[in-house]
Amino acid sequence: MHHNPPDDSALSPVIVEMMMMIALAVLLVSIFSVTLFGLLPAERSDSIDILQEPYNNTNHELKFWHKGGDWVKKSDLKVVTIRDDHTTETISLSDDNLEGDSFYLGDKITIKSTDFNNGLKNGDIIRLISDKNMIYSGII
Repeated sequence: MHHNPPDDSALSPVIVEMMMMIALAVLLVSIFSVTLFGLLPAERSDSIDILQEPYNNTNHELKFWHKGGDWVKKSDLKVVTIRDDHTTETISLSDDNLEGDSFYLGDKITIKSTDFNNGLKNGDIIRLISDKNMIYSGII
C-alpha cells in the first residue's frame, strides 16, 4: 500500500489572501480615521452680543445686557477695568452682579462702583472676559 501525502497546496494561498484582506481593512480604517479627525471643528470662542447701558452717576451702576449668542457660566466671567493711568483691576461675578449660574439671552449683569477698590469713573475702559476670550470692551 502506498499512501499519498495530503494535498496542502491550497492552504497557503488562502491564509495569505485572508491576511492581506485584514491588513487592507486595517489600513483603510486608519486612513479614514485620520481624515475624519482632521475634519472636526476646532474649539471656538464664546460669541455674545452685549448692550452696555450708560453709566449711572446717581446710583453708580453699570449694566450689561445679553442680547444674543452663546451662554457663559457665571464662574467663567470676570470684569476688568483699565484706568487712565493704565492700572487694572479684575473682579469675579457674584450673586449681587448676576442671578443664576449662567449669563444667557435676556440676562443683566449689574456692576456697582463699590465692587472695585478704586470705584468706577467716566473714561475708564471696562471689559467683560470669559476663560476663552474677551466678550466685550467699552468705555464708561
